[in-house]
Amino acid sequence: MELRTISDIQALQAQNGKLGKENLGQNEFMELMLAQMQNQDPFKPVDNAEFLGQMAQFSTVSGISEINQSMASLADSLKSSQMLNAASLVDKTALVASPSAPFDGSTAINGRVELPASTSGVQVEVVKSNGEVVRRMSLGPQAAGTVDYTWDGRDNSGSTVPAGEYQLKVSYFAGNQQEALENHIHAQITSVSLPSQGGSANIELKGLGQFQLSDVKSIS
Repeated sequence: MELRTISDIQALQAQNGKLGKENLGQNEFMELMLAQMQNQDPFKPVDNAEFLGQMAQFSTVSGISEINQSMASLADSLKSSQMLNAASLVDKTALVASPSAPFDGSTAINGRVELPASTSGVQVEVVKSNGEVVRRMSLGPQAAGTVDYTWDGRDNSGSTVPAGEYQLKVSYFAGNQQEALENHIHAQITSVSLPSQGGSANIELKGLGQFQLSDVKSIS
């Protein structure tokens, strides 16, 4: 069999189960070129243009290998940088959308809503798991935009409620109708983790559980 090109030799070795085309590396490429030169027909040598073309293939393979190594190094550096940045978030306060919040028996809960329009009144209802409303707070007239509120953990009679999970239902008056608003809670970041396959980092919020960093509205 006359072996005139790298492809000829590569195909032959692939048939023998020694090397697949997709696994061709720099060392294997050089071995193939040497084998080609040793096995070429002296009466029909590879011409200069074909030889230069194969050298160009070798340069391409070498360049791709170096690019892959550089990209791997860059990815490692970025991951290290992400981990350092993520670690700096621990103990900070994140704002995330949540319809409920845990009350520990003493620490006030801070929430926030976004009003789409000015209103004559905003109302916050604190509801137990059985559906009982333990506290109803009126925030009065508000302009469109951000509205913050705080629940001190007391019921309508002024007594501190037991520790537990409570729903926080916020609504506003839109003309003669009462419309619900998406509720957001401020919570402490206790840990941050990076996913192994890329994507957004995950944060653990005290009492609320795990959220993606992309779900966070603000950090303070």
